[in-house]
Amino acid sequence: MLFSILALATALFIVNSKNVFYSAVSLAFLGISVAVLIADINPAAYSLYSAFHLILYVGATVVFLSISLVMFRGLEVKEVKTPWAPSLAIVAAIAFFAVLVLSTSSITPSGTPEQLNLAVVGEKLISQYWFPAFILIVALLTTMIEALSLARRD
Repeated sequence: MLFSILALATALFIVNSKNVFYSAVSLAFLGISVAVLIADINPAAYSLYSAFHLILYVGATVVFLSISLVMFRGLEVKEVKTPWAPSLAIVAAIAFFAVLVLSTSSITPSGTPEQLNLAVVGEKLISQYWFPAFILIVALLTTMIEALSLARRD
């Protein structure tokens, strides 16, 4: 319940915040709370997915937004007020959740999921997928180096 409230509060803060950097940081908290909620569904089945959500979506999104903000420091964003946008967003959210609830209400679980062994996943990742893992590591390192060089530029 705590992470559900945190997810809703940070989502509202992201939408209502005037500062884009604070919105990016709030996006990290939203991603963390969503990852906890995903893992809370079934820890044995979704813990690995939750960890990947934290690493890829939360980490990459916040780093990307922070780098973008550093690059476009002088960029001004003009805010456009649309009076009917909040009501349209509420109607769209209600419709989306109604469709989601109605479409998933007839789903029944087919059985218990297998127990996830992270040691086996790690061994398969290293033995079978070593090259994509290496490319991913190099890409993340170059992104970090670019971020550091952009942050140091005055």
